[in-house]
Amino acid sequence: MKLHRRPKAAVEPNRPVPTPPTGEQLGGLGRIGRFVAKRHRWVALLWLVIIVAAGYLNVAFAGKTSDSFSVPGTNSQAAYDLLNEKFPSQNAATANLVFWVPQGQVLTSPQNAASVASIVAAVQKVDGVAPNGVLDPILASAQAVKLGLGNIPTFLSPDSQIAYTSVTFSDTVVALMGEFPPNGEKVATAYPNPYNELQSAISSVNAGPVEVKIGGAIADTWNQPVSWWGSHADEVGLGLGAILLLVAFGSIFGMAIPISTALFGAITAGGLVLLLADFITVSSAAPKVTLMIAIGVGLDYSLLIVTRYRQFLKDGYQVNDAVGMALATAGKAAMFAGITVAIALLGLLLVPIPLVRTLGVAAAIGVGVMILAALTLLPALFGLAGHKIDSFRFPFAFKDTSADPESSFWGKFATRMSKRPWTALVVGTIVLLICAIPFLSIDFGMPDDSSMPTNLSQQQAFVLMNEGFGQGVNAPLIVVASVPGATAATLPATLQPLTTELGVGKPAGTVPGVQYAVGPIPNAAGDAAIYQVIPSSGPNSNETQTLVSNLRKGIKAETAGTNIEAYVGGTTATLIDLTALVVKYLPYVVGAVVLGAFILLVMVFRSILVPLKAALMNLISIAAAYGIVVAVFQWGWAKELVGLHTTIPIVSFVPLIMFVILFGLSMDYEVFLMSRIREEWDTFHEPRKSVVLGVANTARVITTAALIMIAVFFSFVTIQNPTVQVLGFGMAVAVLLDSTIVRMVLVPAIMELFGKAAWWFPKWLEWLPKLNIEGSPELLDAEKANEKAMAAASASTPSE
Repeated sequence: MKLHRRPKAAVEPNRPVPTPPTGEQLGGLGRIGRFVAKRHRWVALLWLVIIVAAGYLNVAFAGKTSDSFSVPGTNSQAAYDLLNEKFPSQNAATANLVFWVPQGQVLTSPQNAASVASIVAAVQKVDGVAPNGVLDPILASAQAVKLGLGNIPTFLSPDSQIAYTSVTFSDTVVALMGEFPPNGEKVATAYPNPYNELQSAISSVNAGPVEVKIGGAIADTWNQPVSWWGSHADEVGLGLGAILLLVAFGSIFGMAIPISTALFGAITAGGLVLLLADFITVSSAAPKVTLMIAIGVGLDYSLLIVTRYRQFLKDGYQVNDAVGMALATAGKAAMFAGITVAIALLGLLLVPIPLVRTLGVAAAIGVGVMILAALTLLPALFGLAGHKIDSFRFPFAFKDTSADPESSFWGKFATRMSKRPWTALVVGTIVLLICAIPFLSIDFGMPDDSSMPTNLSQQQAFVLMNEGFGQGVNAPLIVVASVPGATAATLPATLQPLTTELGVGKPAGTVPGVQYAVGPIPNAAGDAAIYQVIPSSGPNSNETQTLVSNLRKGIKAETAGTNIEAYVGGTTATLIDLTALVVKYLPYVVGAVVLGAFILLVMVFRSILVPLKAALMNLISIAAAYGIVVAVFQWGWAKELVGLHTTIPIVSFVPLIMFVILFGLSMDYEVFLMSRIREEWDTFHEPRKSVVLGVANTARVITTAALIMIAVFFSFVTIQNPTVQVLGFGMAVAVLLDSTIVRMVLVPAIMELFGKAAWWFPKWLEWLPKLNIEGSPELLDAEKANEKAMAAASASTPSE
């Protein structure tokens, strides 16, 4: 394969030179573009400084993210706050050690029990482990049996093959993360961290057949899956985008300019998000989500602007004028689309969950940075490249061989859809509705350690705990009770009604859904106590949700009229409350985003039916994407394709985040396609012709942009983070459905059925401002006049 440098085109002596646009015609964005193009070296230098600073932020603030979160105003958050006040030591970091011997062996044999004791002693000596922070599970279980205690938690499985104990550290997880920042590109045993210290202590003991698996918060924080693909998902996404751009534009410079813009913008956005994490709690998924969104929209917006810039160069405009006109037209549309996406993302601020809010803000930062890059860095790169943007041709690029848009592939396709509108509408809608069916059975929850890769210690520990002690041992609940004025002597009697309600010391099933309960365990002051309740079902089970609800009702009844303050908390209860809160606010966010988008589209297109059609089609396509996500991740259809070995529930806030992102992104294609259809309608006033020409003239760009986004989003599925995986897969599927079935099938069919009524606009709404997103009317008129003049000159030029 050879790259061919395109020779400079010979100047045609009779070809008219387009009239340069005036500053008034260009408008604000156009003048900015022309200004940047003229001073491209200074602007490029400024962006170089920004990149260096952003690179420093990415390094200096790496590891500042956290997976801890709060759910304000909920019962579980009240339990956490009370626990933090009365039992500050309970917030210390912990790990689980799960001991296991193969079939035919028991942990209680003298040799194996001695090995367990040696491991416990070695772990106790690890720096950071609290004094008496580790109990020997064999001795503790034997002591319980010796004392004849009732239904209390046993640390040894009935077959004596599995045992577990907890390791308590002196510091919290947050404090340890500050001292030992997690490194996502190295295995946990390759750099200093608490997990590595525990693993080293365990490995130092010759334990014979006894194996030890580390689980709990320490493992979940530092022992993360590491793979080249997962660590370089952003680079893979950029690489795939580069290939698609190279095929689309057919030149090295045409590919390199959008890639550079997206790369620089993504680095800057990532640095700003990590800087934000130094001030507020930001989810570990936020940087990856930001990169995914930033790269996707960055390439998308750059593609639109580069396409227009190349067209203006082809029409004979000078470089600076072509840059200004590209920003005045496509740049304005990209800015509008980006602001729409950012506003939709900021709609997550309506949800009173800090984790969800910071994800929305982080993604909005990514989109905002990309808008800035598209309007400043991209014009500077245009100025640097000039006419060379079409140099070094790629031989396998797409070529437009049809001079007449109506006779092109997409023109013929749109014509077929318009000729059979009811067939296209019914078939397309049925396909989307069938895809959406699984969404009706969506199961919200939080993926647990069992869904982690099978070679990770915490996954193995989780499975062993389930096997030896039942699913409930991985879904512990904590009941925190406070009795102002109580003492250590009076506290047990005061809490006796609560103790009875929880079934402490009673056989399993005495309280429906409770395997066993322990407590009350008082604090040092004697005015508060905690209970540990182990359900008989797993963390994502409906039975566990019912148990949490029943416990809260029973506690409320037992403490009514008393000064006892009691709440049900723990990770499982927190996730249940998180899901309930998300479900509660989901309609508000959806309503606000849909209403806001509808109003914006009304002002852009001066129509009622077109925005209504857009809202309904977007909702149906997003529901279809939800359905496919449920089928793959929850039902397990083709789950291996996304790297899963087991099914997982859908994280409750992921559909919420997916909705605001997808609704915003779908507006990009809606605006781009419908703007061209509107332009053709204003020219010909023929419904079918305007739709066919609109689709034919935009389908190639929309398809290319969609393919780039799909490639970028799919590349992030390789990251072993359930939130990022579901978001990446879901958004890739949604863009695929939106850019094919919706834009190329349903839109032509619906617009054909609407006919002239599509552009009906009531007079009583004429007071609404008109948003012009395709350049000023003066610029568009001047562009059309130049096109007519050039066409007339070409027609009058004698052929050789």
